[in-house]
Amino acid sequence: MKEIDFLSLDGRSLRTFLTVLEELSVTGAAVRLGVTQSAVSHILDKLRLALGDPLFVRSGRGIVPTDRAIALHDPIRSVLDELKGLTNERVFEPTMGELDYVIAANDYQRDLIFPDLLQALGNENVAIFTHFIPAGLPAAEMLRQDRCQFLVTPFPPEGPDIYQVRLFEDRLVCFYDKKMRKSPKTLKEFLQCDFIDVRFEDNQSTTNALSSSIKEKLKKPKVTVPNFNAVYLFLKNSKMISVELSLMSRLGYQDLQYTELPFKSRPITMYLVWHRRNHTDPAHRWFRDKIQKFIRGKISIWQQS
Repeated sequence: MKEIDFLSLDGRSLRTFLTVLEELSVTGAAVRLGVTQSAVSHILDKLRLALGDPLFVRSGRGIVPTDRAIALHDPIRSVLDELKGLTNERVFEPTMGELDYVIAANDYQRDLIFPDLLQALGNENVAIFTHFIPAGLPAAEMLRQDRCQFLVTPFPPEGPDIYQVRLFEDRLVCFYDKKMRKSPKTLKEFLQCDFIDVRFEDNQSTTNALSSSIKEKLKKPKVTVPNFNAVYLFLKNSKMISVELSLMSRLGYQDLQYTELPFKSRPITMYLVWHRRNHTDPAHRWFRDKIQKFIRGKISIWQQS
């Protein structure tokens, strides 16, 4: 019997296999990896031969993994994490080569932090490439499956393999157009207002951060939008209100007004979150430090505005 050449199982092929397994789509895996579908198919054919298993079979218009493919997920993920760990002690110089990061963040966190930070790093001659994806209510699997290297979120997922650090704190306020209405001064006035709510794809919304006693009394939102930036055009020149984080006043809400809520609400803390596999990686650690240093330099300015 011909012996299988296990040394032909390279890291790139194993990563491709995991991506197909997580996406359950050759097309989806190709998009995520930034390669062609034919390249993914070619790698799968090579792995099928090496592993002696079809790995994926057609089912209707999609594919499903074989039992063998499912059983391979954890061992292959461990192998890839071990391979990555071999580079963690390398000498790191950020101006040498290119740095690529995928960051999961909703538009509030993304627009508040990263445009100015990336501009500053560009001025330091750092070739940094970032791809942003929506965070919604983030799950630890986004990090475990390496769909992103960072999460910026007020709802950090938990797990023994998940790290987090507190970035900054904000508070909920009531935005409105003063040319169209006055601010609600009492809880009764607030509850009578038509309002706009930000509702993400996972059905989480800004008003979910309010206490249950307040949420139970809220009217049905007059308008729901999928992100913070979309609020402005609906709120401008209307009599509606919106409950949003105060630092939106530095982004797309500059010519709207805000007032404190006529009831108590808890502060909202933003966290930077990452996976254990990247914890000691020098490029990852460098970018974490840059994010935290940037925010420390900005927080007093944000709080005074």
